[in-house]
Amino acid sequence: MAWLLQIDRPNQLLPMSETRTNLRGLAEAVRLKTDVLRELARSRPEEWRQHVDRFIGGIAASELEDRTALFVLLSDLEEEIRVLLSRDTVVDCTGGKPSTASPPEALSKNEMLAHFRAELGELLDAIVCTREFASPLVARMLRLIEARYTEPLTLEVIASALGRSKAHLATLFREETGQSVHGLVTEMRLHHAAVLIRAGEKIEAVSLLVGYRSKKNFYRHFKNRFRVTPLAYKIAVLGLIPPSSGEL
Repeated sequence: MAWLLQIDRPNQLLPMSETRTNLRGLAEAVRLKTDVLRELARSRPEEWRQHVDRFIGGIAASELEDRTALFVLLSDLEEEIRVLLSRDTVVDCTGGKPSTASPPEALSKNEMLAHFRAELGELLDAIVCTREFASPLVARMLRLIEARYTEPLTLEVIASALGRSKAHLATLFREETGQSVHGLVTEMRLHHAAVLIRAGEKIEAVSLLVGYRSKKNFYRHFKNRFRVTPLAYKIAVLGLIPPSSGEL
């Protein structure tokens, strides 16, 4: 598809044999995907099924009939939902397994949507497991990070806010979460950056909104996490025409 960058080959565009103007209903489908991601970002995972059902109904009623385009859109949405679920309040009990959907040419539009609904149902059944921590301090640290990840938040700042030593908190946090405070702050920033990019925010604004003061660091961390630059990610997930050089 001309509008989709391959995530695993970020420097290559797919063949240009099919243009966006030939894909009737694609713009509406992308809008529906953007809308459902906004709703998911604003609600708890337990409430997501109703939003997903509305999205599926909208796609079913849309004019999009190109099965390859629909397959890519649904596969990408599932991956984005996995990103949304990668937060401190849930555990991915599925191990982040990739989609096992059949190739698009083997399925009708209705079959593809039914498969998507079933697969998302299984994912949500398995993934909405509230993480419990032995130490109330770790829970307090997580709440603090969630509330202040856009600030210059360091272990020293957190230790001061909680009245505990840095060494004690660092050890406790890593034992119970498996990562450092800095690692979780970065992960949370990138998670919210991906949500904002999908919602159509300008990339330079996104880096500031999620707490980065250095554009270079934002690009480096984002590419390490998603394997593509923020701009390539935006083109891939939203099907946008590359913006002017001012946003590169």
